[in-house]
Amino acid sequence: MFRETLRPFWRRLLHALLLLLGWVVFFGFWWKVLRRPLSVGPLFVVIPLIAIVVPAVTFYWIMHNIHLYRQRDARRSAPVAGEHYDRDWHGRRVVAEWEGLRAAREISIEVVGDVKRYEASE
Repeated sequence: MFRETLRPFWRRLLHALLLLLGWVVFFGFWWKVLRRPLSVGPLFVVIPLIAIVVPAVTFYWIMHNIHLYRQRDARRSAPVAGEHYDRDWHGRRVVAEWEGLRAAREISIEVVGDVKRYEASE
């Protein structure tokens, strides 16, 4: 399942308006901040604190993700499927005419007891 692209014009217009609104709000708040009188006292504490905390949290997050990656199994690609499909995941015997099914437009799958049967639907 995948998400459709933003094809309808109204949807693209809505996204553009929301984007524009976001920038207007962003610059509006900066305008409000810059109009106030400047007091640099707390900035000498806040800026170094941010300069240390943000990279530290980012570094921790990166190291955490690297640790998770190393903890998982060593699989680097998709598992290779076998040539013969004799049994399904539940151990049922699979019966199919594979050559005929390749050209079929529709395939029906029937499970009866311990047998799974693939047939071309016409």
